[in-house]
Amino acid sequence: MTLTKALPNTVTCHGRAFSVYTDYRIWMRFETQILNWREGDDFPIDYLFKNDVPFNPDLEDLLAFSRPHNELPRKISDDDNVIAIDWEIDAELIYAAILGQYGIDLFEVKELHWHKFLAMIRGLNDQTKLREVMQYRTYKRETGKNIDQYERLRSAWEIRRVSPEEQQELDEFSKVFGGE
Repeated sequence: MTLTKALPNTVTCHGRAFSVYTDYRIWMRFETQILNWREGDDFPIDYLFKNDVPFNPDLEDLLAFSRPHNELPRKISDDDNVIAIDWEIDAELIYAAILGQYGIDLFEVKELHWHKFLAMIRGLNDQTKLREVMQYRTYKRETGKNIDQYERLRSAWEIRRVSPEEQQELDEFSKVFGGE
């Protein structure tokens, strides 16, 4: 984000700019779709584009818009795959944090650019429950210490994804006992 230029409203795919919807709701859906996607599943993207939809776009092109590069903070290590925020699970906390800190009712706002929304999330102060939960999820204890309160809180708030194998077992169980 730069304050000297207008916010982007296109995604460049194969050297051509395609007009996209910029509302935060659209891009939250996209981010959720990425997190829940499994190989072999459909990955529809038509809802992102206003007019023409690029043929076979590179996911990196979409991610460049969805996850704009920030210079700071620098990444300390590449081995951290912790999910700090989930757009669906944390919906109530996101709503409360934005309303409480900025006075913006996300249900009442007609449109809010995704990059503005991300800036507000990144700028939340530590007094919001969302920031508190995100800190629990990203907490790492120092080696050599016993389990402490923050590690228990991290475990309590951690977002866990079901592996494809676990999902298959759950689906089979549901078919037998769930009446599908």
